Amino acid sequence: MSFKIRDQPQAALTVCGDGASTTGTFHETLNMAAVYQAPLVVILENNQYAYSTPVDAHSAVTNLAEKALAHGVKAQVVDGNDVEAMYHATHEYLDLARQGQGPGLIEAKTMRMLGHALHDGAEYVPEDLLATWADQDPVSRYQAKLRDVGLTDTDLTEVEDRVEREMDKAIAFAEGSPYPDAATVMEGVYAD
Repeated sequence: MSFKIRDQPQAALTVCGDGASTTGTFHETLNMAAVYQAPLVVILENNQYAYSTPVDAHSAVTNLAEKALAHGVKAQVVDGNDVEAMYHATHEYLDLARQGQGPGLIEAKTMRMLGHALHDGAEYVPEDLLATWADQDPVSRYQAKLRDVGLTDTDLTEVEDRVEREMDKAIAFAEGSPYPDAATVMEGVYAD
């Protein structure tokens, strides 16, 4: 809302999982965003399981994006394992939000291949379901697409190495940074 109040061409982007789509906070947020035409984009990861509960056991709709439509929020379902499809959908919705056209929700159909947390071995997920989704791994799929357009394994290794260096640098910066001053905790929380 700060962006809207200040008439700034910016948008907020947030990500949640399929389990969050069953909570009151999720629906209250979508409703408020729609009423105020807030520049908000929500990526709803349909991980197929909310912790250990399969989607069909916690939601009556197959496409969770329908929940956004009920609040007057534009929504679309995207193959969450297609890197370019996710990029284009996110870019489109962020542009619309920045232009003052209100909130949007992107349901990314994907699969959490590991447990919900370190302590969760995900024994409740059928092995055949994991095998099916393993064949749709987004990194492998995109690497194959890049090879199809002429990139070599050497090119891909160079990209991976560059990303690894950037991540190492960012982690070192974060770990080497001082903790913020506790007196600043409320700065920037509310719009002027």
